[in-house]
Amino acid sequence: MPRPVAYVRRDVVKTAKEAFWDGGYERTAISDLEGRTGLNRSSLYLAFGSKRELFTVALDSYVEDVLDPLLAPMELGPPDLRAIAIFFAGVKKIIGSGRGHGRRGCLMINTVAELAPQDEDAAARSVAFLDRLRGAFTRSLEGAAASGDIDGDAAARRASVLAASTFGIWLTARFDPAAAASLCDEMTLEIESWRSSRTAHPSRRRSG
Repeated sequence: MPRPVAYVRRDVVKTAKEAFWDGGYERTAISDLEGRTGLNRSSLYLAFGSKRELFTVALDSYVEDVLDPLLAPMELGPPDLRAIAIFFAGVKKIIGSGRGHGRRGCLMINTVAELAPQDEDAAARSVAFLDRLRGAFTRSLEGAAASGDIDGDAAARRASVLAASTFGIWLTARFDPAAAASLCDEMTLEIESWRSSRTAHPSRRRSG
């Protein structure tokens, strides 16, 4: 019996994740979750405790299924500018995918915008995600600086700019997916210009 229950739970979480991604936390009613998951209110509460707890599990699932693979090249791969380009290519792919994914934006960033101002847990998640994003960019930029591709003095500032730009791209996708996808390309070109600028000023290379 435990194996079928575990399977149903994963399926319910996945479906709930899609529902919250479509409508956000506040606009997704229990009746919506009942309709999407096929479980009645009592079953949902028995399995997850509350709508908020189900949302938390669904958000964790989103991080595992969507954000972890997006960030993996920067967090786990060779630390260089290519890892950042791969990240923005991945964001563009999600925005440009079918089934209206682009206009849904990013569930994590949507949660930041919707809940963080009045919800301590959401605010803490927001800070943690922003720190993670900046850390991933910093790792890649510092690697690029170590190899002489870019100026290392600007790594921290550029990581903050890239993190803010990522938030902006996902929010733009909510009302103009084409523009958001184009911004991903623009970010890739901007990153490559940092390498070009470094090459154009060889005297600024680190000694040793």
